[in-house]
Amino acid sequence: MLRSRIAFVLAVGLAPALLCPAVRAAEVDPLVPADTQSYLSVNLRTVFESPLFKSQLAGPLKDLLGETPEVKEILGDLGFDPMKDVDRVLFAMPGGNDTDRGLVIVHGTFDEAKFKKKAEDAARDNGESLKVHKVALGNGVTQQVWEVTLPGQDASLFVALASNKVMLASPGKDYVVDALKQHRAGKKAKLENKAFQALVEKLDAKQGVSIAVLGKSLSAAVADVLPQGMADALDKVEAVGGSLTVTREVRLELVVASKEARSAEAIRDTLDRGVKLGMVGLALLTEGRKDLSLLLEVVKTIKVSGKGKVVAVSARLTADVLEDFFKKDD
Repeated sequence: MLRSRIAFVLAVGLAPALLCPAVRAAEVDPLVPADTQSYLSVNLRTVFESPLFKSQLAGPLKDLLGETPEVKEILGDLGFDPMKDVDRVLFAMPGGNDTDRGLVIVHGTFDEAKFKKKAEDAARDNGESLKVHKVALGNGVTQQVWEVTLPGQDASLFVALASNKVMLASPGKDYVVDALKQHRAGKKAKLENKAFQALVEKLDAKQGVSIAVLGKSLSAAVADVLPQGMADALDKVEAVGGSLTVTREVRLELVVASKEARSAEAIRDTLDRGVKLGMVGLALLTEGRKDLSLLLEVVKTIKVSGKGKVVAVSARLTADVLEDFFKKDD
């Protein structure tokens, strides 16, 4: 057990050198739940300000938001523009397959008065779709938590504003309430798995997308949909960390920390074979398929490397390929 933990920390220590060696460690967001084993950070501000988004995606996204009357009306009532008012979104999930666990943390700018009024109006006019709960945070302090019933589903989503800069959402009410208490206390996050916390702290929050996942959490989430061989390989993974950078192009970098050098070598071999088979298969299927043609260009750039217990995977979509794809889409 101790040997595995030490190997994990050593392997994770190589990740920043492979991904972004100049980046200093950062603190984990204080509202991340203690039981987190999967962490995804999407820096929308970085993405929205990238040349790729401004030139190719900003217009279509604005048109999409404007073409949906219901969405346009709701955003107007809230005084909220997702492209201007959202900076970063964090997804923090524990291990296991329970659907009522985990937390979404949205950093941005929110008009608390308008959000509260919209929720109260919706609860009054359509109580089956939205309910307002008043929860106790201690010392006589209470706060509203909104329970939203998702269309076509039995599950609910619990939403609250911790402040005019932070929104919380979770399928589990307890996660939202705990985060509200944590925000009020102003304490730092303390994850139950200290090695995983060290990995998260080494991620660059300024990247478009940053991700860290414990191997056992990843294995539990996808074991049922993977071939047995790949599922067995995942059982040998301690953790996965990486980033997606968006500029004029898109670049993916992932580092896999394995429990032992032999399993890391097997993972590298499996990935190499998978890439080669993928290129052959996609080459046969791309005729008349723009989406598959784009995927083929990505697969062509995949590189698998690393040494010892570490597997490094990189891929990219160049500006030329992206520009060509969007021209074809016109």
